[in-house]
Amino acid sequence: MPHMNDPIFSKSLIYMCKHDKNGAMGIIINKPMISENASEIIHQTGLKHLQPTPKIYFGGPVNIEMGLFLHDSTYDIEGTLSISKSISLTSNKQIVTDLKNGDGPADYRFSFGYTGWGKDQIEREIENGDWLLMPSDDDFIFEIPNSDKWKKAASHFGIDISDLGGSAGIA
Repeated sequence: MPHMNDPIFSKSLIYMCKHDKNGAMGIIINKPMISENASEIIHQTGLKHLQPTPKIYFGGPVNIEMGLFLHDSTYDIEGTLSISKSISLTSNKQIVTDLKNGDGPADYRFSFGYTGWGKDQIEREIENGDWLLMPSDDDFIFEIPNSDKWKKAASHFGIDISDLGGSAGIA
């Protein structure tokens, strides 16, 4: 929601990967890393040889040194977590080699870090009006330009989200 002024989560769109009684885990899907570090990572991993050269995303503040691939579920190797019928998550480094060899997933996002919540934390934040929920959409994740994602997500609710301010109330 717009009232979140934490720069990490301000205008963040998070794809929830796991949610159970112990907490929740997700990946921010609309914040590409724009820095020399991103270019260096692309160079060091060898991903610079892919066309188009992939962007690196900031997935969240937890384990920021961990690389994660959110991808279509047509690709599956040891350690791949199936999230839905069409989306999976992989941290196995083999995916980089497979992408370079043309054997990797067709659609993917390479992120560092993830978002995490402890037991009942995300539920409290939703009750406080900190987050809006919407169903996931593969095209939204992989096809919509990052610069359009926030506004497109807001339009899902039929409102101009920029008109909202402050915290949501509970009646």
